[in-house]
Amino acid sequence: MIFAKPTKSLFLAGLMGVTSMVPVRAELPTLSEKDWLGYFVGFEDKNSQLGVSTVGKILLKAKGKNGDVLGHAQAVDIGMVIEETQADGKVVQRKIKPETLESAQPATHKPDHVAFRGKVTGDAEFEVTVTEGKAGEILLGGKLLDPGKSKGALKFSLVVKFPNAYASAKKDGDKKTEKAFEDKTKKDRLQLILVDKKRVKIETSGTVDADLPQINGVGIAAAQLGLAAYQGKEFEVTASENSLMTITPAGAGPLHDGFALSWSADPAKDPQGQARLAIKVK
Repeated sequence: MIFAKPTKSLFLAGLMGVTSMVPVRAELPTLSEKDWLGYFVGFEDKNSQLGVSTVGKILLKAKGKNGDVLGHAQAVDIGMVIEETQADGKVVQRKIKPETLESAQPATHKPDHVAFRGKVTGDAEFEVTVTEGKAGEILLGGKLLDPGKSKGALKFSLVVKFPNAYASAKKDGDKKTEKAFEDKTKKDRLQLILVDKKRVKIETSGTVDADLPQINGVGIAAAQLGLAAYQGKEFEVTASENSLMTITPAGAGPLHDGFALSWSADPAKDPQGQARLAIKVK
């Protein structure tokens, strides 16, 4: 079975963010296998599975110790974000129009510089590329092709959202339960390498508010996340030359309650859109 085991319909609803009651038009080709219907790209290795749906949704799931795909609660969402900074300084996030997505390439399990295009509200056009790298690494890239009707400055980003990995953990104030949780997560960690080569180790049971200005001011070149929720598997996320990442906590709680890494390239240094975001589960 691919990704989720209960039913195909439940998985598709989780991946695409829709239900059978909400019709979605999509132009990207789909894989023909029963378990991959609705997916333009379906990648799998011994440590993970990654799917790009026909509406442009990207979801990454790690595999546990026994090789089974971990549940949707631990899934990592990778989204395309296009922001417009208007004349008054207001930043507006433009929504992707799924019906505009298209690709000249067929659906595949072995992405080799697979590219697809689409438009957002305001008709700005973008392109995303997906490539299988070495040893299970996936390389993602993207760029703006046309500003459309937008008058302000546009920015293309890929946002890697790590969920609240312990959402189902009991937090009832019981000391024994809390001690068991602390023991389980004591080796959890997030390690960052900043653009200036400085290394920062962050306790995921805490927050990063005090360090955010420095971290995001310099920019992140690489991140490695290890949580007990992923049964010994680690995520490596790396920004290539001429690009960087910033980090945003999901809320005011500890970092293991969720956070996002936002990747973008410097258009002045990377006019051809060659920069890539690499993500790997090992």
